[in-house]
Amino acid sequence: LGSHNMAEPSDIVLIAATGAESLTDEIGGILGIPPAAIDAEDADGETHLRLPCNVRLRDTYVVACLGGAGVNRFFVELSLIVSGLRRASAARITAVLPYYAYGRQARKHTSRVPISAADVASLLEEMGVDGVLTLDLHKEEIAGFFSPRCHFASASCQPAAARYLHTQRQLRRPVVVAPHASGVTLAKAFFDSLAELHASGDGGSRFASPRAGAAPTLAMLLPHKASGSERRHLELIGEVRGQDAIIVDDIIDSGKTIARCSEALLEAGAARVFAVATHGIFSEESLRIIAVSDVTTVVATNSVPFSVPRDHPVRRKLVVLSAAPVLAHQVAKLARLPPPSLDQMAATFPMTGSFFDQRRSRQLGRSSSSGVVSPLRERAQALHLRAYQEEIGVGGAEGNISDEAEMGSEGSRDADRDADLHADLEACMVDLASCSGPPRSAHDLASLSSG
Repeated sequence: LGSHNMAEPSDIVLIAATGAESLTDEIGGILGIPPAAIDAEDADGETHLRLPCNVRLRDTYVVACLGGAGVNRFFVELSLIVSGLRRASAARITAVLPYYAYGRQARKHTSRVPISAADVASLLEEMGVDGVLTLDLHKEEIAGFFSPRCHFASASCQPAAARYLHTQRQLRRPVVVAPHASGVTLAKAFFDSLAELHASGDGGSRFASPRAGAAPTLAMLLPHKASGSERRHLELIGEVRGQDAIIVDDIIDSGKTIARCSEALLEAGAARVFAVATHGIFSEESLRIIAVSDVTTVVATNSVPFSVPRDHPVRRKLVVLSAAPVLAHQVAKLARLPPPSLDQMAATFPMTGSFFDQRRSRQLGRSSSSGVVSPLRERAQALHLRAYQEEIGVGGAEGNISDEAEMGSEGSRDADRDADLHADLEACMVDLASCSGPPRSAHDLASLSSG
């Protein structure tokens, strides 16, 4: 890292562990590095894997999503990948962990318990990892669990989430709410990003509201047990009456915190309630709890892979942002690559890499050595031709990239078909923008697809 010479993408190896293929594809698309998939097989409960390419004396980045029900299996696979890289003489190994597993166990809250977050740090170093890159730690002291010989970096997705709400939800007198005392630091970071966007008067998107509105404010909810009562109530510190409240947290797990907080905020007179979290674990009945709660929109990232049934009512509330632009920007700095513009990528952050339609992930497929974004370009070619044929403008929200991405048969131009293409084209443009910058018209999309 001491040299000021810029590296070439060909000097970098980007490897996707099991479960992180889609996110790694997006990171590789932004950086122009074709990612490599691990050839892993499970036999008799054991994992057998082989590295996909030559890594000798090359800077290697392993993307692993250590979250959800398979966290322990993914962690073992990561250790085997790192061992294989070390034995194959990789020059430097960086573990890109969008979600830091066991991060909520960063202290001893009672006797005879491990400090699991510290143990994970020790295990990563013993594996032979030279650096760790993660997003929005649950506890900042986790960084101190690593020794100086292991480079540790934690980036934040809060600015991108703030931009999304600022530009696409037309907030009215927003108030950022910390759901508990330990969440004040993260809420303040989100507040600072939102205040900066408000002060600039430019959300960086064609969807931005023409009205600046009132400057954001801060509030906090604290659990309080009334005298003689067994039930804990949430005490509001601050004012939310007539305002759009934004609950900011790092993790959504059971969904109960969001449900309780949204109920308390609406009782206090909030106009609407939004929730923002970097890591959506969504365990057990969380999706059902969020679906029936009073929250208007829940914004999370794809740092932890999860799935939502097509007919689940939570789909109308849940928005998934891609963590790829933030991670790609950090990888570029560590690898001494020409850094992509984070501001430019943040403008196209919403819905990039959404998992909502599983057919989209399958159609994107694995990146090949012939081109990282060639499947996107093929779909863009078909979509922009249909857009010209049907004389539809560009715009809309997330849609499903389905079999309609082909040229399509001649037929009536009813409203439903127009709306489907309208959404398909916008979703494809957002996907392409994560790799090639944000196109603003069908002509831009044509130039991208023809490249």
